[in-house]
Amino acid sequence: MAAGVDGINLDFELISSKCGVHYVQLVRELSVKCHQNNLVFSVDNYVPQSYNSHYDLKEQGIVADYVVIMAYDEHTEGSYEAGSVASISYLQDGIEKTLKKVSADKVIAGIPFFTRLWFETAKSLEQLSEEAGTEAASYPNKVSSKALGMEEAAQSVVNAGATAQWDEKTQQNYAKWSADGGTYRIWLEDAQSLEAKLKVIQENKLACGRMESGKRRKQCMEAHFSVCKLNKR
Repeated sequence: MAAGVDGINLDFELISSKCGVHYVQLVRELSVKCHQNNLVFSVDNYVPQSYNSHYDLKEQGIVADYVVIMAYDEHTEGSYEAGSVASISYLQDGIEKTLKKVSADKVIAGIPFFTRLWFETAKSLEQLSEEAGTEAASYPNKVSSKALGMEEAAQSVVNAGATAQWDEKTQQNYAKWSADGGTYRIWLEDAQSLEAKLKVIQENKLACGRMESGKRRKQCMEAHFSVCKLNKR
């Protein structure tokens, strides 16, 4: 209270299913304390999946003021294949599953202002042999990636002399190019992709938050305002 904050946002990740019941109790108790002190209480969550059901979105929706869905990290640094950080279907699925447990007026959808630049090389026979019997063995390419802010991501395409094209499936501009003995791939977050995401969020009458890496672009705000205008027509 002395810090003059308006509320508390709880973001505990990688909680085991064994600790789920204790985590939910923490959420309940924090909710009580926040409300006693007139603080807004929100809780961050992964997109709902069977393996994170112990976060108990239904109970969060009862005790918290807002339930935040982090609709990104569809593909992460540890993924076995290159892919979008946040395709449109990933966002849509996350919202749909969340609304089955939490009322729309309490749900905030978090979208990324960052992406990943992927690098792929074909696995050698030796590598495939070493991975035999593991999940990784079903993927023919070795991949690595790094997170880039929107400005840096767009510049990486320019620097490579590549051209991004709109991908209807992910609703993102996608580019790939060959260099350094492998293939680079990137699914961009830009004004066009964010506008598509904002439309989905507003169609479901949710609020919107952002997760960013690096600088924001003026285009992001332009995308937001263009969606608002569409909704006012």
